[in-house]
Amino acid sequence: MKKFRNAIVLLAAGVAFAACQNNGKTAANAGANDSTAKDSAATDSVVYEGTVPAADGPGIKYQLACVNDSSKGFRLTTTYLQAEKGKDQVSESKGKYEVVKKTVAGKEGTFYKLPASDGSGETILKVVNDSTLRLVNSNFEEAASKLNYDLKLKK
Repeated sequence: MKKFRNAIVLLAAGVAFAACQNNGKTAANAGANDSTAKDSAATDSVVYEGTVPAADGPGIKYQLACVNDSSKGFRLTTTYLQAEKGKDQVSESKGKYEVVKKTVAGKEGTFYKLPASDGSGETILKVVNDSTLRLVNSNFEEAASKLNYDLKLKK
C-alpha cells in the first residue's frame, strides 16, 4: 500500500512540476535559479490548488505557484493529509519548470514538467484549459480511474 501511495505521490509531484512552463530549460538549470524562483513565486505568480486521491490517506493537497515572467520559476507545496500518525506531512520544491508539447493517445497536448528540488523525480501536469492542470504519469498519460487529479486556478 505504501509503494502505491508513493507512486501516486511521485505521479502527482511530477504533474504539478509540469504545470509551469520552462521553454527548453532543464532540471540542471533549476538549482541555479532557486532564489529567483522563490522571490518571483512570492510576488507575481498564478496559483493552482487541488486535493488528489491518496492510497492510504484522505488525500494529497497540492499548491503550485508559477511565476508570470521569463524566469519560469515555481514553488510546489505538497501536503499529505494525515500521513504520519494522523498528522499532515508537508514538502516543498522550487525551481524552473519546462513546457513540453507532446502527442498522447493521438491528441496534441501541453504539459509542464516540474523537477523535484532534491532531484528525486518530477511532477508532470497537463494543461486542460486556462484554469485547470491535471496530474499525469511519467508517460504523460492521465489516470485510468475517474478520480479527480485536477489543480484549479485560485483567484
